[in-house]
Amino acid sequence: MRKLIISLVQTINASYAQDGWSTGVSTKADFAYFTSLRKRAGAIIIDRMTALNPALPVINAPGKALEHTPVHVLTESDPEKLSRHLAEAGLDYRAQGFTPETAAQVLNSIESTSETLVCESGPNLAYRLLDAVPGAELHLSLSPLYSRNSGSHFSQLEATLNLRLIDVRTVDDQVFIRYRKA
Repeated sequence: MRKLIISLVQTINASYAQDGWSTGVSTKADFAYFTSLRKRAGAIIIDRMTALNPALPVINAPGKALEHTPVHVLTESDPEKLSRHLAEAGLDYRAQGFTPETAAQVLNSIESTSETLVCESGPNLAYRLLDAVPGAELHLSLSPLYSRNSGSHFSQLEATLNLRLIDVRTVDDQVFIRYRKA
């Protein structure tokens, strides 16, 4: 059975982004942990917004450590249209359509170089996958930052998920909490 790790960073007041992106709430310790998760990934799962952001580096660009790692963009909208946008942008990412009901089956069908899949999306896709995929783990990185401004981002997904704590550790002032769906 494949292992799905969902990586999220947030501030102590639950903002997932500053200036619209998670890099604003990340720390050196968080980035090091994020990098260690990427190294374990047989495939990376991202959302449409992340995939089409021209300011972000290409995950599997030639010469990078993840050059041969498949990147899958999960979307609830038209995957064929998204595939065209990805191709026009020169991205070697694979668009996959899904619904909350089909998420587990979609993840089981994607190409991967190992049994570990890492999701690097925003909170809406992350929580949908956590809810839909049995055994999925949420690796929540809690940044020692309180941030509430016009660029802050808070999840608007209406959902209730009961989670079970697996592990807690700290590095510098960053807290890393691992959960699995209860």
